[in-house]
Amino acid sequence: MKNRRHPSYARTPAACHGCEGGFTLVEMLIATVIVVVGLVAVAQLVPTSMMMNANNRSDGTALVIAQRQMEALRAVPLTSTTFSDSLGVTCPLGQTCNIGDPTQLGMVGCPVVLFNNSPIIDFTPTTATAGYGFTYTDPNDPSGALNDVRWAVVTVTSGTNGPVTGRRIIVGVFRRGMKTIAFPVSLDTMVSK
Repeated sequence: MKNRRHPSYARTPAACHGCEGGFTLVEMLIATVIVVVGLVAVAQLVPTSMMMNANNRSDGTALVIAQRQMEALRAVPLTSTTFSDSLGVTCPLGQTCNIGDPTQLGMVGCPVVLFNNSPIIDFTPTTATAGYGFTYTDPNDPSGALNDVRWAVVTVTSGTNGPVTGRRIIVGVFRRGMKTIAFPVSLDTMVSK
């Protein structure tokens, strides 16, 4: 009787030298290149996301400062042309800030420009108009960043030299020292009797 192998027996490695499976060197190089390209793409997202996070944090801080300033300016009686703050948050300590002038026609305070048909404070002058702005450092900000707070006011009167009936207030806050292009936060409101 002949010695036959049963078909269910596995082949030995010596019997099937060319049948071994696995990756070739070229396949491994292609796979490595794909993984490296993917890792580089993801690694480039990290600094971008950190920069965007810092910008969003700055914008959030500027918005809170602008809202606080706007509320303080809205609270000033229409008959007043100046105000002060004993805490130094909305007007520097020991100083008097202005809130419009009923004897002047038009806008007074810091310069305003139109951006997308909305008025915003112009921060290109390096200093604010006297009495209409200051530099504020948020005590809760660990970086100690400087924020320029500026405003402009249009006083509305009843007739020429009549009593003040309203004010349009435009407030802007810009964080100084940003390494990327940043836009100021601007708020605009109208207060009337």
